[in-house]
Amino acid sequence: MFPLTLEQYVKLGICIVLLFGAGYCGYALESARFDRYKADQITQTQKAQEAHQQAADQIRKEKDAQIVSINNSLNDALVKLRERPNRTQAAANGSCGTGATLSAEDAEFLTREAARADIIRTGLDACYRQYDALK
Repeated sequence: MFPLTLEQYVKLGICIVLLFGAGYCGYALESARFDRYKADQITQTQKAQEAHQQAADQIRKEKDAQIVSINNSLNDALVKLRERPNRTQAAANGSCGTGATLSAEDAEFLTREAARADIIRTGLDACYRQYDALK
């Protein structure tokens, strides 16, 4: 009824068990090696991320220091500009042609706009430096 003898079935079973055992051992070996590789990659990525974060923090600190400096300069300039005379009818008609004769309001407006532009330029420069640091 069975074409093979009992001894041949036992040998065939042993071969099948050994084949599955070898496959499992190979899988376990490769899985362990891949897990070590993943752990190394995670460690390297975390180190790179920390370095990038430190660089970004340094750039942000420099940007914030520059903005504080700009704001301090703005405040000093505004204090000096408040000593100027207020807008008069002659100044409103455009009879004054130099920056030295600008009214306090006009000079204050222009100084604030210049400071705002400097702050934007500082932020843009920090953005460019942070982007370049990631390359």
